[in-house]
Amino acid sequence: MRRADRQHALARLAMRAVTGFGSFSVLMRRDYLSLLMCTLLCWSAVYLAVAIAQGGVFFGSVGHTSIHLIPVFAAAAVYFLALTAIAIRTALGTTLGSAIGLTVAGGIAAVMGAGLFGVVGSSLYFLASPFVLFYAWRMLGSEVSSLGDGLRTRQHLRQQMEIATTNPRDADAHYQLGLIYQQRRQYTEAIARFQKAIEIDPSEAEAQFQLGRIAREQGRFDDAIRFLKTAAGLNEKLASSEVWRELGAAYFGASRFEEAAAALARYTERRSYDPEGLYWYGKALVALGRTAEARAVLIQCVEAVDTMPKHRRAEVRKWKGLAKKELAA
Repeated sequence: MRRADRQHALARLAMRAVTGFGSFSVLMRRDYLSLLMCTLLCWSAVYLAVAIAQGGVFFGSVGHTSIHLIPVFAAAAVYFLALTAIAIRTALGTTLGSAIGLTVAGGIAAVMGAGLFGVVGSSLYFLASPFVLFYAWRMLGSEVSSLGDGLRTRQHLRQQMEIATTNPRDADAHYQLGLIYQQRRQYTEAIARFQKAIEIDPSEAEAQFQLGRIAREQGRFDDAIRFLKTAAGLNEKLASSEVWRELGAAYFGASRFEEAAAALARYTERRSYDPEGLYWYGKALVALGRTAEARAVLIQCVEAVDTMPKHRRAEVRKWKGLAKKELAA
């Protein structure tokens, strides 16, 4: 069971690396232990109940699974995958769709790995050789011993941030802690921290910006526009001018297409290589019936992705796909 858990976590890390979240080695250091812990906890939460339903499993009185329990195990497997997807979404800050995709891909890889191990497992006993173990430890020992560093560092950072928020005048501590919650998609806690930062320092443009981003993602476009306009008023170059991209997308979500096009035109003049900004600008132009201009902008969006460095391309390929779909419409 535990080997399958480890395979599942590793497979998800591999998929996460491929989809542009970072190199595999970096993700191993930063996320592997927390992912493995979450997976084992999900497994325990599900199969403890199954073990009780099976009866006597803790004492070895049941040697084989009853055929009547097959539906129970099937339901438990589905529940396990659902819990794991929620854990990925929280721990890694992905969208729910990405978390489900990574979970399914990891599950398929785990099943394939378990099947492959069952076929060739007996031929791998040479790995237990003292010589192989010695050289493996020399090569990978430092990597293994540092697996927990990422989890300990994040726990320590959060503890220090919590301590810092006891200072009634430290708006930045609340803002930084809000970013941690936001990355984990714990939006209720993130919103509370950002609002506290603004309460302490009304000129905290970054907190206004993040509140606007969260509101837009949640579909609260009027709130998003209010926060983002305030942020842009405090610092019109905030986040490398991304405040205008977010504001334009919020206007688009509120069907205020003229204002969306104006904000996005301002953004793309400054950052003409950003695929996300170009995509939203193209969408706004389509909504305004400016088809020729929209087509040119969407083509530029596709080209912007194609000309990016490989490690960045994986992060923004979504906008290329959406732009091509819009061009084909």
